[in-house]
Amino acid sequence: MRRMKKMVVPGFMHLENLEEYTGLKCLWLQCNGLQKIENLEAQTELRCLYLHQNIINKIENLEHLQKLDSLNVSNNYIRTIENLSCLPALNTLQISHNQLRTVEDVQHLQECPSVRVLDVSHNNLDDPAVIDVLEKMPNLHVVNLMGNGLIKKIPNYRKTVTVRLKRLTCLDDRPVFPKDR
Repeated sequence: MRRMKKMVVPGFMHLENLEEYTGLKCLWLQCNGLQKIENLEAQTELRCLYLHQNIINKIENLEHLQKLDSLNVSNNYIRTIENLSCLPALNTLQISHNQLRTVEDVQHLQECPSVRVLDVSHNNLDDPAVIDVLEKMPNLHVVNLMGNGLIKKIPNYRKTVTVRLKRLTCLDDRPVFPKDR
């Protein structure tokens, strides 16, 4: 008879009781057991939100964070990029090591024109049409696609991506120079 291991969830399981902390600029909540993004309504001054290494499966309840510049939701269970178009100042989105699979899962990025830095590495993105979505992001300068199947499906991957995404200065942790185009 095999014993079942009991899952131990470290740290906080819920976001709560943050109402009195109205001037926060950065909030580090990584490496917890958070299942949901919630109760951040009072955090209107927040610039950076670190939620990586939790068990979150949906991006939600961020509409009050109008000054949010950087969001890290890497190493969670997110299947779709959504509910970010309400963040006019969002510059950096880190969403690596999640469960993004299809073009539809990343389609919402087109509605996030302020995003300059995007890390979608180590997901399950398999369709080269993801590049079509990224191409419509007017300010995208840095993108990381490493660890996704689409890389092998795009002929001359690095050259193709740097030509199509004209503002790129860095692709997959390597700088893009004018001669690369």
